[in-house]
Amino acid sequence: MSADLQWAIIRKNSCFLVKSQGKTLTKEPNNLTGQNSYKYNGLVNKKTIGVEQAPSGKGVVLSVRKVKGAVRQPSKLYNKVNLSKDSRRSLKGIKSLCQKNYYRQDLMDAAVRRASLILRSQKPTAGVQKKRSRRKRN
Repeated sequence: MSADLQWAIIRKNSCFLVKSQGKTLTKEPNNLTGQNSYKYNGLVNKKTIGVEQAPSGKGVVLSVRKVKGAVRQPSKLYNKVNLSKDSRRSLKGIKSLCQKNYYRQDLMDAAVRRASLILRSQKPTAGVQKKRSRRKRN
């Protein structure tokens, strides 16, 4: 079935859709922005990129959909790579996948943004210091 026909079917009716305040968002896997659009859809496109938090809690998991093969084997449909060295190397790996391998260059910015948000959320926050009062104590 073609991707256009699949998109026409699931565009308005899908279990992943979330409608609130006049916007239609989606929670499907491999959707980088959460927008319900053909460009970012992770179900109908042949080439998709997904960025998730690593199960260990450190780093990100980059999942890329295989173009050939694995049609009848959904468990082997995605290549998953754990990027957990540091944030610069992780972001560089995502950029090099998109640019050098010519794999969905239009999704590169969204993938880098999502990965940087996940990596930023994993950093420990500094404790809030109590402000000292300047008034004179008796």
